[in-house]
Amino acid sequence: MIRLNLIDAAERSISVDSVSTININSVTITKKSSKKKALTILVAALFVVVAFSCFLSVAGVPAPLQGALPAQYLNLIGAEDPSRSALSMGEGGQTTMAGGSLEAQRLAAEEAIKRRESVSIKQVVGEINPQALFNNKRTDYSSYLPLEKLSYARSSMSQFLAFLNTATPDDVGFSDLVYQAPNYYYARGVATKASSQRAFLDRLKSVSTDFKTPPLPENAPATDITAFGCYNVTNASTSTISKFVSVAELNAEVKALQVLAGEYKVKFSGFDKPVVEDFGVYKRYTYKVSSTASFQELQTFIASFADSPVRIGIQKAEMKLARKDMVSALQFVTFVVP
Repeated sequence: MIRLNLIDAAERSISVDSVSTININSVTITKKSSKKKALTILVAALFVVVAFSCFLSVAGVPAPLQGALPAQYLNLIGAEDPSRSALSMGEGGQTTMAGGSLEAQRLAAEEAIKRRESVSIKQVVGEINPQALFNNKRTDYSSYLPLEKLSYARSSMSQFLAFLNTATPDDVGFSDLVYQAPNYYYARGVATKASSQRAFLDRLKSVSTDFKTPPLPENAPATDITAFGCYNVTNASTSTISKFVSVAELNAEVKALQVLAGEYKVKFSGFDKPVVEDFGVYKRYTYKVSSTASFQELQTFIASFADSPVRIGIQKAEMKLARKDMVSALQFVTFVVP
């Protein structure tokens, strides 16, 4: 009996000793973790609500949610619900949010249709002027078409050189003379008498715009002539050249120009090396040539060239006195299509 009690007491002692102690710290950590998870869920929910509100304010209420969301909430976030904003009831009947009754709008639309149907075809044609769509008058060089510019430049240069040939006194000579399309010129020379100098400058000024005569240098003679400006071109033709040159016709056109120049004792060199620029629809061929013809020979050639059927224009002529002869550098241009 005593032995059994001792065994029973020993077993109780062992069972008591094997019980583990409670960890107070683990309970605290568990509580904190639960709070953290709850806060995370709250923040995520708040983010979803904000993102959803932003979506509604930008894109509007989607069709499945139309009419389901509170109007106060939609007004707060600035979102539009078509099912709510389309119609609202007022004292004056069913109205749109933009104002005005639907009945009034319907009547106005019907009235507009009646007015449109009552207008006859004759009235429509009378009100629409077809010429307003096609009457594109080109009155200055910058608005001309490419071929019109070529024709204008030829006529312009012919007029200027003809003017110089008649307006220049016999005792006036040029050392430099430049004319460039559409109507720019530069002249430098000398006269033997002051009266001839003044007469020439007065004549040149009378047919010019933006006429300038720079002050003479200290060592220049009193009869020195230096002038530049814009020549007043009158009735220049813009239709002499009306067709582009094809590649197959190019050599024949250049040959025709050389033959015409030869008739006036003018011979050019440099037609064998054109500068070619590609504009997609057409190509511009520029020929920089030179000649030793006299002023009178060159002037009569250009006068004939301006009215010729040759489809080549002239953009610039520069004449310089070299020793006793005049050397001219000219720039011819033509537009070539395939």
